[in-house]
Amino acid sequence: MGFFDTVKDIFTKTEITEESFEYESIDSYLAKQKAKETLGIKDDQDDVAYKCDQIIDATYQVDELKVEYDMVTSYFTDIQTIEALPKDTRIEIMEVAKKIAYLERETKEFLHSDDRISDSNFRMIQRMEKDINEVFGRLKELEDMDSKIKRDMKHLEAEKNTQEFYQDSIEEQQSRLRFFLMALGGASVLLVIALAVIGVVMQVDVMLPVLLIILVVMVMSALSVVTYKKMSYEYKMSEKRENRAISLMNKVKIKYINNTSTLEYLYNKYNIKSLRELEYLYDQYTIMVDEVRKFQKSSGDLREFSDRLSKLLFSHGVKDPDIWVKQTPALIDPREMVEVKHSLNVRRQKLREQITYNENLRTAGLKDIEELLKRDPDLRDQVRKELDVYHIRL
Repeated sequence: MGFFDTVKDIFTKTEITEESFEYESIDSYLAKQKAKETLGIKDDQDDVAYKCDQIIDATYQVDELKVEYDMVTSYFTDIQTIEALPKDTRIEIMEVAKKIAYLERETKEFLHSDDRISDSNFRMIQRMEKDINEVFGRLKELEDMDSKIKRDMKHLEAEKNTQEFYQDSIEEQQSRLRFFLMALGGASVLLVIALAVIGVVMQVDVMLPVLLIILVVMVMSALSVVTYKKMSYEYKMSEKRENRAISLMNKVKIKYINNTSTLEYLYNKYNIKSLRELEYLYDQYTIMVDEVRKFQKSSGDLREFSDRLSKLLFSHGVKDPDIWVKQTPALIDPREMVEVKHSLNVRRQKLREQITYNENLRTAGLKDIEELLKRDPDLRDQVRKELDVYHIRL
């Protein structure tokens, strides 16, 4: 571009070319971006890595959710099995369940458990006791991820707003620079005309002053052009950074939706609001269980009836009888069983929604990969290596 073309650009708004950036995680992106520029890695390769991660993550999510869904469905199957039992068998089950409920109430009175946690919370912890460490780990992982994602989104929003403010500032500076150049040009023309009139009227040589004015104008114009070009470059880079922040925010939002849905499902499942609350309930439960053991040294009836109910249910086809040993109100009162079925229905619905969301995410990722391969078939080996590790096929 020549000097006069550049000067012309000063009086027209600079056209900005948008760029989008691919991203895996906010913490690693900047380092990877620098390495990418150094090594000359293609954008399509970056796309492949991101899309493969998306497919893999969605696939694992679906697998885990289906395991949970099958477990909930198994509970429904057990309910149907129990409700389909002959009347005399159901009466026998109910009588044993009543014995257990009575002994548990007696134990509760001994423990004064109302001063610690509710009966429903005690039963909930009791049902999940063998998996409690796994639950703690899963909730901690999800809550840590939730905090990290929120930090990322806040950082990206701040970055976007900062770049927008910076662009406005540059546009304002460019506008002032254009006004300055127009004023300088106008003043210079008027001064040259005035000198020319003076030279004609007074018959003096004004060539030197005119040349000095022209020289000053050219120097100042050149400096202004350089400054304007620098500001245009900064504007372009700022817009690229803004586009990158928007692109990353869209990708982080996908992880946020998935993580939040899983976290809300687990909160609802365990009837808690945070991991800290569950840890507190477990601590109180542990204290109560220790006291229960002391109490049961003088009475082995509760264990005896619990074993009897478990064997009775198992002998009639109930797959997970231990769950029902800890859920005796539902075996005694049909209204309680309706509440259990409603809770299971809510859980299944949430799981179906999460499964559908991740299956759609996986399908979209596979479709994008196929489009990338049509555009650049040389990436096929890279895609195959990425996905073969996780036994995923296009």
